[in-house]
Amino acid sequence: MQDSFLDQVELGHTEWYRYFFGVVLILFFWLVLGSLFVVVPLLWVMLDGDPATAVDRQTGMMIGINPMINYVALNLSFGMMIVGVFVAVRFVHGRPFRSIITPAKTFEWRRMWQGFGVWLLLVTVASLVEYLLHPEIYTVVFEARRFLPFALVVLLLTPMQTTAEELLFRGYLLQATGHWGRNFVVLSLVNGILFMLPHLGNPELAASAILLPLFYLSFGAVFSYITLRDNSAALAIGAHAANNLYSALFANYTGSALQTESIFLVTELDAVYAVASFWAMAVIFYLVLFWRREKTAVATGSTVDDAI
Repeated sequence: MQDSFLDQVELGHTEWYRYFFGVVLILFFWLVLGSLFVVVPLLWVMLDGDPATAVDRQTGMMIGINPMINYVALNLSFGMMIVGVFVAVRFVHGRPFRSIITPAKTFEWRRMWQGFGVWLLLVTVASLVEYLLHPEIYTVVFEARRFLPFALVVLLLTPMQTTAEELLFRGYLLQATGHWGRNFVVLSLVNGILFMLPHLGNPELAASAILLPLFYLSFGAVFSYITLRDNSAALAIGAHAANNLYSALFANYTGSALQTESIFLVTELDAVYAVASFWAMAVIFYLVLFWRREKTAVATGSTVDDAI
């Protein structure tokens, strides 16, 4: 029987102060060292003296310049988050880096691509339904000359950004809270709250100060639960990448924290639809990827965890 995803937390050094130091270290790499990627172009804007360029005080993003600079700068900071998680896991806790993703000896690439493909299909259908309900909020903004180079950058950097968040939240922090207990629902809710907190500063919250935090909490909780049920973060890594790639390339929002050259631009964010459609997608995602496995487990008389 394969080791448990949560049992990986027992590897290496597990003292509470190491987790405290590990979190501080990760935040240092992400927010301090990673901010250098933002500070350099920010200083360039400030020294430029062009009145058409400025800094948005709410988002901290630079306006009046090529949006690709904003996109690259912010996403590179997530590369430093990955470095921080690696340093914390390998040198603070002294355990294999792979252990925060899976207890298996190799990464489950097939499972990751399954999560990517199923979630991409679901988010596409959800977007299509929203278009049929509210076609007025979708505007075609596609310009091949600007879209194609931006798309290449998005395809390279967005998976890094989403993987960084998964390594931190569905990996390091989810396993760390496993010291408190093994109730999947409670651990998932805690992780959802932790995932919501850094997203509370996103400009999207202007659409709803209640429903959008609920959306982020739901996103974190659902993919934490899926990670625990699948005994691996591979599905969550794939689905998160699909979600953000779709938003960046096909249907970005005018108030998004990450502005890109997309095919469509959504001019109004329907917070109610965002939460409702997410939960519908989450249920379908779970049924598609776990129904056959659970059915097999029942037929053989084993538990679902044994089947995993």
